[in-house]
Amino acid sequence: MTSGRGAGDRDGGLDRLARQYPRWRLWRGHTTGAYWALPPRGHPTLRVLLSARDLDELAQRLAQAEERHDR
Repeated sequence: MTSGRGAGDRDGGLDRLARQYPRWRLWRGHTTGAYWALPPRGHPTLRVLLSARDLDELAQRLAQAEERHDR
C-alpha cells in the first residue's frame, strides 16, 4: 500500500485529493495500481471502501459520496 502523502505520486493528484478530502484515507495499491479511499468513521451515506482505476475516477466517486452526504 502506498500512502497518498507524497509516495510515488508523480503529478501530485493523490495529494491534492487528500487535501480536498482530509477525513478520507486515500492510497494507491502498490501491487494493483488501483486507487482506494476509505470513508471517515461514521460517514452518513457511505460505509464501503471505494476503488478506482485512475485518479479521475477516484475524484468523481469521492465527489459523489460527499454530494450525497451534503443533501
